[in-house]
Amino acid sequence: MAFPMQAGPGENGVDLPSTARMHDYWLGGSHHTEGDRAFADHLAMVGPLIPYLVRTQRALLRRIVRYLLGQGVRQFVDIGSGLPTCGQVHEVAEGSDPPARVLYVDNDPEVAADGEDLLAGNDNAAFLALDFREPDRVLSDPAATRLLDPQQPVALLALAALQMIPDSDDPAGVVAGYLRAMCPGSYLALTHSGPDPQLAYACEMFDQMKFGPRHALYLRDPVAVQLFFTGLELVPPGIVPLPLWHPDPERDPTLQNPGQVPVHVGVGRKPGFVD
Repeated sequence: MAFPMQAGPGENGVDLPSTARMHDYWLGGSHHTEGDRAFADHLAMVGPLIPYLVRTQRALLRRIVRYLLGQGVRQFVDIGSGLPTCGQVHEVAEGSDPPARVLYVDNDPEVAADGEDLLAGNDNAAFLALDFREPDRVLSDPAATRLLDPQQPVALLALAALQMIPDSDDPAGVVAGYLRAMCPGSYLALTHSGPDPQLAYACEMFDQMKFGPRHALYLRDPVAVQLFFTGLELVPPGIVPLPLWHPDPERDPTLQNPGQVPVHVGVGRKPGFVD
């Protein structure tokens, strides 16, 4: 979720715009409504950078998943995941051998209902309608215990999820709660929006034009983002703008103008040996 603009999770329902479904629209998917499209077009009018950020982040997701598969990771927990469509984790990982296992977590019940339908019949993926700020509850759910082997490395994906959590909810503590339950050799991959005049202007214009309620967005600079990786080994090149993390020029046209992307990414490994 690169730039959430709906009401709180689960408050909108299918008749009002959903962040996840608007992202599906911008990504070229088919799991959205006319209301989502209209709202997304209004949002792009005041923040033309936003659809670009969504597409840039999805291209990054593909690079991260391919990298982690190359490191031998076959288990993924994607928090604040949105809809499992348009190149989501399980789709990128389908070619792995043995098959990767993916747990999606999003507390919007409408998104979860769609997610469960989309994953029906897939024994290697599941969707949980839970608040990802409760790692113990997420990881003790039957779906999690079925899919995840705690003795094997897991990748925690938090792509644009933590920017929806205020400091008062201790986002670093949320991340640490997941990592404590994961064995050495596990990974954290996250993206986070930083202070940016274009995003601030888009928020201001959105409010002035009275399009509707929107989530608060808690912007953090790279120094603050670094704190999420306390105790982890950062994967080179460290914390960088999205297009500069392991770029693939042949597949990713968003490599151009990385300075226009006010979002940073980092991937870190939990140290220790894995048998």
